[in-house]
Amino acid sequence: MGRKFEINLIKVLYLFGISSFIYLIKKPLAKEWLLVFFIKSYYASLVDNLVVKRGYVQYPTRFPKQVKTSVLFDYILFPITCVFYNQLTKDSRIIQCLLKVLYFSIPMSIAELWLEKNTRLIKYKNGWNWTTTFYSLSFSLLLVRFTMSVIRRIFNNEYDLS
Repeated sequence: MGRKFEINLIKVLYLFGISSFIYLIKKPLAKEWLLVFFIKSYYASLVDNLVVKRGYVQYPTRFPKQVKTSVLFDYILFPITCVFYNQLTKDSRIIQCLLKVLYFSIPMSIAELWLEKNTRLIKYKNGWNWTTTFYSLSFSLLLVRFTMSVIRRIFNNEYDLS
C-alpha cells in the first residue's frame, strides 16, 4: 500500500470518527456517553504514550506528525468504540459484558493486524503482537465499563448522568 492510500485512509477514518461522534452525542444519556468518551481518551493516551515510549509500537504515518502516538485512534476511534460498547452493555451482567467485549476487541485486533502487515500506519516492535493488542483492547474496554458502573453506583442518587 502506498503513502497516498494511507493518508486517504486516515482522512476517511477521521471523517468516520467525527460523524460517529455527532451521532453519539444525539443519543439519550449523552452526558454519560461523553463521560465514557473522555475517560477512554484519558486511559488510551496514558497507555499509548507508555507503549510508544517503551518502543513496543510505532506509528510511522500519522497526523499530526508532531505527536508520536495515534491521535486518530486514542482520541477519536477507540473512545467512540468504547461508548458503543458501553451502550451495548449498559444493562448487561458481568458474563454478558465479558462476551460482548469480544464483539469489539476481535474485529479491532484483526483490523490493526491487517494495518500492521499492509501499511505504515502502525508497526509492532519488541515483542508486541496481535494478541497483546487483543488483550489490551479487551482489558481497556472492560476497565472503562467497570469505571462507569462505579460512577453510576456512587452518584446514582446524587447526580443523574442522563
